Amino acid sequence: EMCIRDSDHAYPIFSMYIAVINTGGTISCVGNPLSPMSAKNFADACRSLLNPIFKQGLPDLQITYIEDLLFPESSFGTLDSTNLQPEDWCLMAGYILEHYTLYDGWVLLHGTDSMDFTGTALPFLLSSFDENGTVTGALSKPVIITGSQVPLCYQNPSTKQLSINFNTDAFQNVCGALAAAQTGIPEVGIYFQNNLFRGNRAVKTNASQFNAFSSPNYPALGQYGIELALNFETILPPPASYAVSLDNPDVLARVQNQLKYIQAHINDFPVMQLNAFPAAYAMSPATGFLAKLIESLPALQLKGLILESYGEGNFPSGNPDNAPNGSIYQALKKISSGTDDGIVIVDCTHVVTGIVNDSANLAGAWLPEVGALSPADMTPMAAFAKLMILLAVADFEANQCKKETVKRHFQTNLLGEMISIKK
Repeated sequence: EMCIRDSDHAYPIFSMYIAVINTGGTISCVGNPLSPMSAKNFADACRSLLNPIFKQGLPDLQITYIEDLLFPESSFGTLDSTNLQPEDWCLMAGYILEHYTLYDGWVLLHGTDSMDFTGTALPFLLSSFDENGTVTGALSKPVIITGSQVPLCYQNPSTKQLSINFNTDAFQNVCGALAAAQTGIPEVGIYFQNNLFRGNRAVKTNASQFNAFSSPNYPALGQYGIELALNFETILPPPASYAVSLDNPDVLARVQNQLKYIQAHINDFPVMQLNAFPAAYAMSPATGFLAKLIESLPALQLKGLILESYGEGNFPSGNPDNAPNGSIYQALKKISSGTDDGIVIVDCTHVVTGIVNDSANLAGAWLPEVGALSPADMTPMAAFAKLMILLAVADFEANQCKKETVKRHFQTNLLGEMISIKK
Protein backbone atom coordinates (compact mmCIF):
# COMPACT_ATOMS: atom_id res chain seq x y z
CA GLU A 1 0.00 0.00 0.00
CA MET A 2 1.36 3.43 -0.91
CA CYS A 3 1.85 5.76 2.04
CA ILE A 4 2.83 9.27 3.04
CA ARG A 5 5.56 8.93 5.67
CA ASP A 6 7.33 10.98 8.24
CA SER A 7 10.18 9.67 10.38
CA ASP A 8 7.97 7.62 12.68
CA HIS A 9 4.57 7.03 11.09
CA ALA A 10 2.95 6.03 7.84
CA TYR A 11 -0.36 7.35 6.54
CA PRO A 12 -2.16 5.87 3.53
CA ILE A 13 -2.22 8.20 0.54
CA PHE A 14 -5.90 7.54 0.05
CA SER A 15 -8.83 5.89 1.71
CA MET A 16 -10.92 4.11 -0.83
CA TYR A 17 -14.35 4.29 0.79
CA ILE A 18 -15.48 7.54 2.38
CA ALA A 19 -18.88 8.07 4.02
CA VAL A 20 -20.36 11.57 3.97
CA ILE A 21 -22.79 12.16 6.83
CA ASN A 22 -25.01 15.23 6.62
CA THR A 23 -26.13 16.25 10.11
CA GLY A 24 -27.53 19.61 8.96
CA GLY A 25 -26.58 23.26 9.17
CA THR A 26 -26.14 26.02 6.60
CA ILE A 27 -24.23 23.79 4.18
CA SER A 28 -27.36 21.76 3.35
CA CYS A 29 -29.94 24.55 3.46
CA VAL A 30 -31.72 26.26 0.56
CA GLY A 31 -34.22 29.07 0.09
CA ASN A 32 -34.85 32.43 1.67
CA PRO A 33 -35.09 32.24 4.62
CA LEU A 34 -32.78 29.24 4.74
CA SER A 35 -34.53 25.93 5.27
CA PRO A 36 -32.86 22.51 5.70
CA MET A 37 -32.92 19.87 3.01
CA SER A 38 -33.55 16.29 4.05
CA ALA A 39 -30.53 14.00 4.09
CA LYS A 40 -31.92 12.17 1.06
CA ASN A 41 -32.55 15.30 -1.02
CA PHE A 42 -29.12 16.64 -0.17
CA ALA A 43 -27.50 13.30 -1.03
CA ASP A 44 -29.26 13.25 -4.40
CA ALA A 45 -28.03 16.77 -5.12
CA CYS A 46 -24.45 15.83 -4.23
CA ARG A 47 -24.51 12.76 -6.45
CA SER A 48 -25.68 14.74 -9.47
CA LEU A 49 -23.84 18.04 -8.95
CA LEU A 50 -20.65 17.13 -7.09
CA ASN A 51 -19.64 13.57 -7.89
CA PRO A 52 -18.56 14.35 -11.47
CA ILE A 53 -16.27 17.07 -10.10
CA PHE A 54 -14.93 14.89 -7.29
CA LYS A 55 -13.97 12.27 -9.86
CA GLN A 56 -11.62 14.80 -11.46
CA GLY A 57 -9.54 15.52 -8.36
CA LEU A 58 -10.16 12.43 -6.23
CA PRO A 59 -10.58 9.62 -8.75
CA ASP A 60 -9.76 6.83 -6.29
CA LEU A 61 -12.50 7.73 -3.82
CA GLN A 62 -15.79 5.91 -3.64
CA ILE A 63 -18.18 8.19 -1.78
CA THR A 64 -21.31 7.02 0.02
CA TYR A 65 -23.82 9.65 1.14
CA ILE A 66 -25.45 8.51 4.36
CA GLU A 67 -29.22 9.00 4.48
CA ASP A 68 -30.31 6.95 7.50
CA LEU A 69 -28.74 8.91 10.37
CA LEU A 70 -31.73 10.94 11.52
CA PHE A 71 -32.12 13.27 14.50
CA PRO A 72 -35.49 12.57 16.11
CA GLU A 73 -36.08 16.11 17.38
CA SER A 74 -36.26 17.45 13.80
CA SER A 75 -38.99 16.73 11.24
CA PHE A 76 -36.34 17.12 8.51
CA GLY A 77 -34.11 14.46 10.06
CA THR A 78 -31.19 16.88 9.92
CA LEU A 79 -30.56 19.48 12.58
CA ASP A 80 -29.15 22.99 12.76
CA SER A 81 -26.23 22.71 15.17
CA THR A 82 -27.78 25.44 17.33
CA ASN A 83 -30.27 22.81 18.47
CA LEU A 84 -27.87 19.89 18.92
CA GLN A 85 -28.02 18.12 22.29
CA PRO A 86 -25.31 15.96 23.92
CA GLU A 87 -27.31 12.86 22.95
CA ASP A 88 -26.86 13.88 19.32
CA TRP A 89 -23.08 13.59 19.71
CA CYS A 90 -23.75 10.00 20.71
CA LEU A 91 -25.91 9.39 17.63
CA MET A 92 -23.07 10.58 15.37
CA ALA A 93 -20.42 8.54 17.18
CA GLY A 94 -22.69 5.50 17.31
CA TYR A 95 -23.26 5.57 13.56
CA ILE A 96 -19.52 5.75 12.92
CA LEU A 97 -18.78 2.85 15.27
CA GLU A 98 -21.61 0.73 13.91
CA HIS A 99 -20.25 1.11 10.37
CA TYR A 100 -16.56 1.29 11.29
CA THR A 101 -15.51 -1.68 9.19
CA LEU A 102 -17.32 -0.49 6.06
CA TYR A 103 -15.47 2.77 5.46
CA ASP A 104 -11.92 4.09 5.52
CA GLY A 105 -12.96 7.54 6.73
CA TRP A 106 -15.86 9.89 7.32
CA VAL A 107 -16.74 13.46 6.38
CA LEU A 108 -19.29 14.91 8.77
CA LEU A 109 -21.24 17.92 7.48
CA HIS A 110 -22.24 20.06 10.44
CA GLY A 111 -23.56 23.49 11.32
CA THR A 112 -20.90 25.95 12.46
CA ASP A 113 -22.59 27.18 15.65
CA SER A 114 -21.64 24.22 17.84
CA MET A 115 -19.06 22.53 15.62
CA ASP A 116 -16.32 23.28 18.15
CA PHE A 117 -18.26 21.36 20.84
CA THR A 118 -18.73 18.35 18.55
CA GLY A 119 -15.05 18.55 17.60
CA THR A 120 -14.16 17.57 21.16
CA ALA A 121 -17.09 15.28 21.93
CA LEU A 122 -16.49 12.89 19.02
CA PRO A 123 -12.85 11.98 19.74
CA PHE A 124 -13.75 11.22 23.37
CA LEU A 125 -16.80 9.19 22.38
CA LEU A 126 -14.72 7.22 19.87
CA SER A 127 -11.99 6.36 22.39
CA SER A 128 -11.57 4.66 25.75
CA PHE A 129 -9.08 4.91 28.62
CA ASP A 130 -8.20 2.98 31.73
CA GLU A 131 -8.05 4.40 35.24
CA ASN A 132 -4.53 5.73 34.60
CA GLY A 133 -5.54 7.57 31.43
CA THR A 134 -3.85 5.04 29.16
CA VAL A 135 -5.63 4.55 25.84
CA THR A 136 -7.46 1.23 25.60
CA GLY A 137 -9.48 2.09 22.48
CA ALA A 138 -8.00 4.33 19.79
CA LEU A 139 -9.41 5.81 16.61
CA SER A 140 -7.54 4.48 13.58
CA LYS A 141 -9.36 6.34 10.79
CA PRO A 142 -10.11 9.98 9.97
CA VAL A 143 -13.33 11.74 10.91
CA ILE A 144 -13.34 15.19 9.31
CA ILE A 145 -16.01 17.71 10.25
CA THR A 146 -16.84 20.60 7.96
CA GLY A 147 -19.63 23.03 7.15
CA SER A 148 -19.98 26.42 5.55
CA GLN A 149 -21.04 30.02 5.95
CA VAL A 150 -22.99 29.95 2.66
CA PRO A 151 -25.18 27.03 1.47
CA LEU A 152 -23.81 24.58 -1.07
CA CYS A 153 -26.90 24.64 -3.30
CA TYR A 154 -29.13 27.27 -4.86
CA GLN A 155 -32.74 26.36 -5.55
CA ASN A 156 -34.51 28.25 -8.32
CA PRO A 157 -37.69 29.68 -6.74
CA SER A 158 -39.74 28.95 -9.83
CA THR A 159 -38.49 25.62 -11.10
CA LYS A 160 -37.12 24.28 -7.75
CA GLN A 161 -34.10 23.07 -9.74
CA LEU A 162 -30.85 22.88 -7.77
CA SER A 163 -27.44 24.15 -8.81
CA ILE A 164 -24.16 24.97 -7.04
CA ASN A 165 -24.54 28.26 -5.19
CA PHE A 166 -22.61 31.30 -6.39
CA ASN A 167 -19.58 32.23 -4.26
CA THR A 168 -20.04 29.51 -1.69
CA ASP A 169 -17.36 28.25 0.66
CA ALA A 170 -19.26 24.98 0.98
CA PHE A 171 -17.88 23.37 -2.17
CA GLN A 172 -14.26 24.15 -1.28
CA ASN A 173 -14.77 22.92 2.27
CA VAL A 174 -16.25 19.61 1.15
CA CYS A 175 -13.38 19.13 -1.32
CA GLY A 176 -10.85 19.84 1.39
CA ALA A 177 -12.57 17.59 3.93
CA LEU A 178 -12.62 14.70 1.46
CA ALA A 179 -8.94 15.21 0.71
CA ALA A 180 -8.19 15.26 4.44
CA ALA A 181 -10.18 12.05 4.96
CA GLN A 182 -8.25 10.49 2.10
CA THR A 183 -4.97 10.85 3.99
CA GLY A 184 -6.02 8.34 6.63
CA ILE A 185 -4.82 10.38 9.62
CA PRO A 186 -6.29 8.99 12.89
CA GLU A 187 -7.86 12.26 14.02
CA VAL A 188 -11.20 13.95 14.43
CA GLY A 189 -10.46 17.13 12.50
CA ILE A 190 -12.28 20.28 11.49
CA TYR A 191 -11.62 21.47 7.95
CA PHE A 192 -12.51 25.04 7.13
CA GLN A 193 -11.23 27.61 4.63
CA ASN A 194 -8.06 25.77 3.54
CA ASN A 195 -7.08 24.70 7.05
CA LEU A 196 -7.30 21.34 8.78
CA PHE A 197 -7.47 21.74 12.57
CA ARG A 198 -7.57 19.23 15.39
CA GLY A 199 -11.25 19.11 16.31
CA ASN A 200 -10.75 19.54 20.03
CA ARG A 201 -8.55 22.61 19.47
CA ALA A 202 -10.73 24.52 17.02
CA VAL A 203 -12.86 27.55 17.87
CA LYS A 204 -15.39 29.49 15.82
CA THR A 205 -13.91 32.99 15.75
CA ASN A 206 -15.66 34.68 12.84
CA ALA A 207 -19.42 34.80 12.23
CA SER A 208 -19.42 36.61 8.88
CA GLN A 209 -16.30 35.57 6.93
CA PHE A 210 -15.31 32.33 5.26
CA ASN A 211 -12.39 31.86 7.67
CA ALA A 212 -14.84 31.06 10.46
CA PHE A 213 -12.57 28.76 12.50
CA SER A 214 -9.12 28.99 13.99
CA SER A 215 -6.94 27.00 16.37
CA PRO A 216 -5.53 29.63 18.69
CA ASN A 217 -3.43 27.39 20.94
CA TYR A 218 -2.29 24.62 18.58
CA PRO A 219 -0.89 24.59 15.03
CA ALA A 220 -3.02 23.47 12.12
CA LEU A 221 -2.71 19.82 11.10
CA GLY A 222 -2.53 20.83 7.46
CA GLN A 223 -3.19 23.46 4.83
CA TYR A 224 -4.74 23.10 1.41
CA GLY A 225 -3.26 25.26 -1.32
CA ILE A 226 -2.92 23.66 -4.72
CA GLU A 227 -2.46 20.39 -2.82
CA LEU A 228 -3.13 19.32 0.76
CA ALA A 229 0.05 19.54 2.85
CA LEU A 230 0.05 17.83 6.24
CA ASN A 231 2.11 19.04 9.20
CA PHE A 232 3.12 15.59 10.40
CA GLU A 233 4.68 16.78 13.65
CA THR A 234 1.28 18.07 14.82
CA ILE A 235 -0.75 14.92 14.01
CA LEU A 236 -1.63 12.25 16.55
CA PRO A 237 0.13 8.93 15.94
CA PRO A 238 -1.85 5.86 14.86
CA PRO A 239 -2.93 3.40 17.57
CA ALA A 240 0.08 2.02 19.43
CA SER A 241 -0.92 -1.54 18.55
CA TYR A 242 -3.73 -3.64 17.15
CA ALA A 243 -4.62 -4.48 20.75
CA VAL A 244 -5.96 -0.95 21.31
CA SER A 245 -7.15 -0.08 17.79
CA LEU A 246 -10.79 0.20 16.78
CA ASP A 247 -9.77 -2.07 13.89
CA ASN A 248 -9.75 -4.83 16.52
CA PRO A 249 -13.31 -6.23 16.78
CA ASP A 250 -12.99 -6.73 20.55
CA VAL A 251 -11.87 -3.13 21.09
CA LEU A 252 -14.60 -1.84 18.79
CA ALA A 253 -17.26 -3.80 20.70
CA ARG A 254 -16.00 -2.46 24.03
CA VAL A 255 -16.04 1.16 22.85
CA GLN A 256 -19.54 0.61 21.42
CA ASN A 257 -20.72 -0.70 24.78
CA GLN A 258 -19.14 2.28 26.51
CA LEU A 259 -20.88 4.65 24.11
CA LYS A 260 -24.26 3.00 24.77
CA TYR A 261 -23.67 3.56 28.48
CA ILE A 262 -22.73 7.20 27.91
CA GLN A 263 -25.77 7.79 25.71
CA ALA A 264 -28.05 6.35 28.39
CA HIS A 265 -26.55 8.53 31.13
CA ILE A 266 -25.18 11.71 29.58
CA ASN A 267 -28.29 13.74 30.38
CA ASP A 268 -27.73 12.91 34.05
CA PHE A 269 -24.50 14.92 33.99
CA PRO A 270 -25.36 18.44 32.78
CA VAL A 271 -22.49 20.92 32.51
CA MET A 272 -22.82 24.67 31.98
CA GLN A 273 -20.59 27.60 31.15
CA LEU A 274 -20.64 30.79 33.19
CA ASN A 275 -18.99 33.95 31.92
CA ALA A 276 -17.33 36.36 34.29
CA PHE A 277 -19.14 39.68 34.00
CA PRO A 278 -19.43 42.84 36.10
CA ALA A 279 -22.27 42.33 38.59
CA ALA A 280 -23.32 43.97 41.83
CA TYR A 281 -22.01 42.56 45.11
CA ALA A 282 -21.74 43.66 48.73
CA MET A 283 -19.11 42.71 51.29
CA SER A 284 -21.03 43.24 54.51
CA PRO A 285 -23.15 41.24 54.50
CA ALA A 286 -21.54 39.07 51.80
CA THR A 287 -24.09 39.00 48.99
CA GLY A 288 -24.17 39.41 45.23
CA PHE A 289 -25.95 38.54 42.00
CA LEU A 290 -23.32 36.04 40.81
CA ALA A 291 -23.30 34.35 44.21
CA LYS A 292 -27.08 33.89 44.13
CA LEU A 293 -26.84 32.49 40.60
CA ILE A 294 -24.16 29.99 41.63
CA GLU A 295 -26.05 28.96 44.77
CA SER A 296 -29.07 28.05 42.62
CA LEU A 297 -27.14 25.52 40.51
CA PRO A 298 -27.32 22.42 42.76
CA ALA A 299 -31.13 22.53 42.57
CA LEU A 300 -30.77 22.09 38.79
CA GLN A 301 -28.75 18.89 39.38
CA LEU A 302 -25.74 20.49 37.70
CA LYS A 303 -22.62 18.29 37.72
CA GLY A 304 -20.01 20.52 36.08
CA LEU A 305 -19.39 24.26 35.90
CA ILE A 306 -17.01 25.79 33.34
CA LEU A 307 -16.07 29.29 34.49
CA GLU A 308 -15.14 31.53 31.58
CA SER A 309 -12.97 33.85 33.60
CA TYR A 310 -11.20 37.05 32.68
CA GLY A 311 -7.59 37.10 31.47
CA GLU A 312 -5.39 34.28 32.75
CA GLY A 313 -8.17 32.88 34.92
CA ASN A 314 -9.42 35.71 37.13
CA PHE A 315 -12.96 35.54 38.50
CA PRO A 316 -14.69 38.01 40.86
CA SER A 317 -14.69 36.68 44.43
CA GLY A 318 -17.08 39.22 45.94
CA ASN A 319 -14.37 40.70 48.15
CA PRO A 320 -11.30 42.23 46.45
CA ASP A 321 -9.36 42.51 49.73
CA ASN A 322 -10.09 39.11 51.23
CA ALA A 323 -11.41 36.53 48.75
CA PRO A 324 -12.56 33.92 51.34
CA ASN A 325 -14.94 36.50 52.77
CA GLY A 326 -16.52 37.12 49.36
CA SER A 327 -19.98 35.84 48.51
CA ILE A 328 -18.88 34.32 45.19
CA TYR A 329 -15.95 32.53 46.81
CA GLN A 330 -18.28 31.11 49.44
CA ALA A 331 -20.90 30.10 46.88
CA LEU A 332 -18.35 28.23 44.74
CA LYS A 333 -16.84 26.59 47.80
CA LYS A 334 -20.29 25.42 48.88
CA ILE A 335 -21.19 23.78 45.56
CA SER A 336 -17.74 22.47 44.68
CA SER A 337 -16.58 18.92 44.17
CA GLY A 338 -15.26 18.37 47.68
CA THR A 339 -17.87 15.63 48.03
CA ASP A 340 -19.29 13.09 45.60
CA ASP A 341 -22.42 15.22 45.34
CA GLY A 342 -20.45 18.38 44.59
CA ILE A 343 -20.15 20.17 41.26
CA VAL A 344 -16.84 19.88 39.40
CA ILE A 345 -15.60 23.43 38.74
CA VAL A 346 -13.17 24.35 35.96
CA ASP A 347 -11.44 27.73 35.64
CA CYS A 348 -11.28 28.49 31.90
CA THR A 349 -10.81 31.88 30.30
CA HIS A 350 -13.05 33.57 27.75
CA VAL A 351 -9.93 35.06 26.13
CA VAL A 352 -9.48 33.23 22.82
CA THR A 353 -5.72 32.65 22.99
CA GLY A 354 -3.50 31.75 25.93
CA ILE A 355 -3.01 29.49 28.93
CA VAL A 356 -4.87 29.68 32.22
CA ASN A 357 -2.53 30.65 35.04
CA ASP A 358 -4.75 31.48 37.98
CA SER A 359 -1.73 32.03 40.25
CA ALA A 360 -0.56 35.00 38.17
CA ASN A 361 -2.94 37.43 39.88
CA LEU A 362 -4.49 37.70 43.31
CA ALA A 363 -7.86 37.93 41.59
CA GLY A 364 -7.54 34.32 40.41
CA ALA A 365 -5.17 32.71 42.92
CA TRP A 366 -8.09 31.81 45.21
CA LEU A 367 -9.86 29.57 42.70
CA PRO A 368 -7.93 26.35 43.53
CA GLU A 369 -9.07 26.85 47.13
CA VAL A 370 -12.68 26.29 46.05
CA GLY A 371 -11.73 23.20 44.04
CA ALA A 372 -11.48 24.76 40.58
CA LEU A 373 -9.48 22.64 38.12
CA SER A 374 -7.02 24.08 35.64
CA PRO A 375 -7.71 23.41 31.94
CA ALA A 376 -4.29 24.72 30.83
CA ASP A 377 -4.91 25.86 27.24
CA MET A 378 -8.13 23.95 26.57
CA THR A 379 -10.91 25.96 24.98
CA PRO A 380 -14.10 26.38 27.03
CA MET A 381 -15.94 24.27 24.43
CA ALA A 382 -13.40 21.47 24.74
CA ALA A 383 -13.51 21.66 28.54
CA PHE A 384 -17.32 21.48 28.44
CA ALA A 385 -17.55 18.38 26.22
CA LYS A 386 -14.59 16.58 27.83
CA LEU A 387 -15.90 17.07 31.36
CA MET A 388 -19.45 15.99 30.49
CA ILE A 389 -18.25 12.78 28.82
CA LEU A 390 -15.78 11.96 31.61
CA LEU A 391 -18.56 12.39 34.16
CA ALA A 392 -20.96 10.24 32.16
CA VAL A 393 -18.47 7.39 31.69
CA ALA A 394 -17.08 7.41 35.25
CA ASP A 395 -19.27 4.53 36.43
CA PHE A 396 -18.98 2.44 33.25
CA GLU A 397 -16.31 0.11 34.61
CA ALA A 398 -15.96 -1.00 38.21
CA ASN A 399 -12.31 0.07 38.44
CA GLN A 400 -13.20 3.71 37.92
CA CYS A 401 -12.71 5.95 40.97
CA LYS A 402 -15.52 8.26 40.02
CA LYS A 403 -14.92 11.91 40.90
CA GLU A 404 -11.19 11.63 41.62
CA THR A 405 -10.60 9.82 38.34
CA VAL A 406 -12.68 12.40 36.49
CA LYS A 407 -10.66 15.26 37.94
CA ARG A 408 -7.35 13.55 37.23
CA HIS A 409 -8.32 12.66 33.65
CA PHE A 410 -9.69 16.13 33.05
CA GLN A 411 -6.30 17.66 33.82
CA THR A 412 -4.49 15.05 31.70
CA ASN A 413 -3.77 15.49 28.00
CA LEU A 414 -5.63 12.46 26.66
CA LEU A 415 -6.25 13.22 22.98
CA GLY A 416 -4.15 16.29 22.21
CA GLU A 417 -6.82 18.65 23.59
CA MET A 418 -4.42 20.46 25.94
CA ILE A 419 -0.79 20.86 26.86
CA SER A 420 0.41 18.49 29.56
CA ILE A 421 0.49 20.06 33.01
CA LYS A 422 1.89 18.95 36.35
CA LYS A 423 -0.90 18.05 38.77
